[in-house]
Amino acid sequence: TPMKEVIMEMTGKKLGVTTVQGARGVLAGIITDGDLRRVFQKERDPLRLKAGDVMIQNPKVISPDSLGAKAVQMMEQYSITSLVVVEKNRRVAGVVHLHDLLKMGVV
Repeated sequence: TPMKEVIMEMTGKKLGVTTVQGARGVLAGIITDGDLRRVFQKERDPLRLKAGDVMIQNPKVISPDSLGAKAVQMMEQYSITSLVVVEKNRRVAGVVHLHDLLKMGVV
């Protein structure tokens, strides 16, 4: 996926993160807004890059049946604000963000 599409996706979802998926929806990696800032500082022409060039390959994930408290604990442990929700076959089910947990009263 071209970087322009990655940026548009992140802007549209307003999560500060987007997933990179294989053809069958299997999680390949994630790109965060911090990753974008770093690549724009480092590269002369960052828009020539593809998502696979920038993505974090083994992001922290959580299963759909996990409790919100576990998500908060993982976010605190790893100093992150989002977790990718994946099924057993690593298919992406969604993303849980710290703000979602705050709104739900988990935190």
